[in-house]
Amino acid sequence: MKYVEKEIERVDFAPKTCTWTSPLGDKYFLKIPNTVYPPREDTNLLAKTLMNFNSGDGKKLLEIGCGTGVISILANTLGWQVTGCDINPLAVATSRGLAEKYNIDNINFLEGGIDPKSNQSSRIFGNGPFDLILWNLPYLEKPNKNELLGPLEDASLSNIGGKKLHEILLKKIENENCLSKDGFVILIHNDNGPGRMLSSECRKLGWSSRCIKNEVLEDGEKLYSTIIWKPWSSAEKIVLDEVDSTNTYLLESSFPTGSYAIAKKQTKGRGQRKNNWVHFKGGWCGSWIIPLEASSPQIIQAKAALAVIESIAALNCNELPTFDYLAMAKFLQNKISIKWPNDLVIDNKKFSGILCESKTKGEKTVCVVGIGCNLKNENGAIESKFPNASSLENLIKISEDQWTKILHASMASKFENKNYLSGEDDREIIKKWWLSMENYNKNHFILIDSEKYEIKRLLEGGELSLFSANQDSNHETICETSYNLEWEQKLFD
Repeated sequence: MKYVEKEIERVDFAPKTCTWTSPLGDKYFLKIPNTVYPPREDTNLLAKTLMNFNSGDGKKLLEIGCGTGVISILANTLGWQVTGCDINPLAVATSRGLAEKYNIDNINFLEGGIDPKSNQSSRIFGNGPFDLILWNLPYLEKPNKNELLGPLEDASLSNIGGKKLHEILLKKIENENCLSKDGFVILIHNDNGPGRMLSSECRKLGWSSRCIKNEVLEDGEKLYSTIIWKPWSSAEKIVLDEVDSTNTYLLESSFPTGSYAIAKKQTKGRGQRKNNWVHFKGGWCGSWIIPLEASSPQIIQAKAALAVIESIAALNCNELPTFDYLAMAKFLQNKISIKWPNDLVIDNKKFSGILCESKTKGEKTVCVVGIGCNLKNENGAIESKFPNASSLENLIKISEDQWTKILHASMASKFENKNYLSGEDDREIIKKWWLSMENYNKNHFILIDSEKYEIKRLLEGGELSLFSANQDSNHETICETSYNLEWEQKLFD
């Protein structure tokens, strides 16, 4: 018998009772039917995440899978105009009953959900567009013999039409235009199964994502609160047939933050140390205006480089390498590595470079990040002229439009700051940047004045800590810039 059929048998079981305390200190005494999901650790994580948004000030919020209704009631207390929904009618009855018990009469609880098998408009979106959509996703491990799931939890154990619930939700949101221009989606998930792929699959659909909270449970399972949004809603997207440099074009512009310019042909592209970036057929080049509060030049380069490798993973339908140590280890098996500070290589051959520049005009300073990437090696032109160069075609076939959409989402994931959305901690960026350099660092020396140095660690500011390969290993040399820096590949027996 299927889990959902067994679940129906539980309707006549005695209800459960429990107490839930909100982050505001309010206590709720609950009487819950056996088929309704009770407040647990994931509920608490969602509640803590909601507290990041302070007062709702009458903005609209939708909670999908409201269960007992405690999160919807918390949101109402915080000033949101709340709609809660659940496909389980007993969950809707429980939520309504709890609201009535505590004299809350301005929440709209509806029976229904995203209805993944239907292309028709869903009634739950009728009160939209919403400024915030919450969903504690039912992504669970397959239950033990005596554990039973509700219908949506049962559905989550398999793909629906080849898609996961978070993908179906985002498609529904786009099709029904039910999220406000600067709205957010918050999804709670774990680090197993579909949860590991969530951010990667969002990027592939053109949505930005960032983990904003996480908790480790007693059994070692990790829960994540991931915020998802459409990147830079006010940005301009410029496509040029030909330009001298996309960086220069944006530095001279007055476009809003997050705007990007891509060019089919770039005649005076440049990299570090005033080197030229030669634009071959099959090459891609683009630049973004980023917020000035994006920290130091090293952190900016780190974020941009991580955005590139995250985009590659999303295209390849892999977990983002920045998800955790295991995901990074899997990704590095492709022989991709970041070469400090601003190049990306495949099997020690460069396929992408990053250049950060800024310009001050009067009282205004514009900061720009430019990225060049060899997507294809048309007729072998790249490697025939530059033997130390490569292209992403060695890993995956990709169109320019695909690459632009996903990279734009990844750049916003790293750089965009807006109401309720704070940037990723610089220490976390440094940690992930360091891990992404492993393939290159372990196979190369750095040469300074003809002396060989081992790369030992990355400092908090993004500088490299070096130790002489021929002298006392206790003597540390700090490398702050890549200018006049040379690399030598190690020879192994």
